Amino acid sequence: MKPLGSIAIWCIILSLCIAPLEAVTRADSAFLALQCELIAKQRWTEKPFGALVALVAQLFLGKPYRAGTLDSLQEETCYFTSDAFDCVTLTESALALARIARSGRCNYGEFMRQLEFIRYRRGKLDGYLSRLHYTTDWIRDNSAKHVIEDMTASMGGRSFKKRIDFMSTNPALYPQLRDSAALVPKIAAIERRLSRQPLRILPLAEINRVLANIQSGDIIAIATSKPGLDYAHIGIALRSGGKIHLIHASSKSGTVTLEQNLEEYLRSYPNATGISVLRPLDPTSTSPSR
Repeated sequence: MKPLGSIAIWCIILSLCIAPLEAVTRADSAFLALQCELIAKQRWTEKPFGALVALVAQLFLGKPYRAGTLDSLQEETCYFTSDAFDCVTLTESALALARIARSGRCNYGEFMRQLEFIRYRRGKLDGYLSRLHYTTDWIRDNSAKHVIEDMTASMGGRSFKKRIDFMSTNPALYPQLRDSAALVPKIAAIERRLSRQPLRILPLAEINRVLANIQSGDIIAIATSKPGLDYAHIGIALRSGGKIHLIHASSKSGTVTLEQNLEEYLRSYPNATGISVLRPLDPTSTSPSR
């Protein structure tokens, strides 16, 4: 038997790497196609946009929870898998799917474009530092892009100053920072910028008075007292049967789940100090959008 040449060896290696990736992409594309078909069949796009977001979020119920979904690759890519979600990727995926369904361009390619637009600063992937790692950054950037409106202040939210530095002071928890020390001071510079502006938070003790103003589809960001962190969790509100529920990727249950009572969940959440309420904006009546 003749030894394999170097080109042949590389072809085998590439085929082993690319084939699984292509299989995953096909599976994710099929998953999204199925959801687009269901949304169209049920005529969900005729509903108010917030209701559409809440309905779309329910399509992910029962999906497994997986922590650190976006930190599994060495090179920053706009990654999506329909296999499992954390709280951020669930919220972003539901929002992206609702936006493309509303716009009438419900397909895998448009979904990935929307996901990039939502996930990265100014809507453009440009390496690890362009990802909106902190929820504060995510809120401000997506407000500027007219993806969401921060309702917290209008609901009586208070301003709080907090030093944000969790990533730069805990680089070992983040594979990219652990493997590239040069990124740490750059993350620290982003943190200093975020820390200069106050957070808008509805204190936990005052949640009861604003529950009536929370609508289906509102994104609920849970602020934390943990040093260096702004928010600890995020999910999507669902108003049904006179109650407000929360759809979120839960590490406790290990799945995307529906909490039956938002207020009770918030009061039991470790280190929670309050919430911010973010209202998704209809992409057909706002700009800019992709």
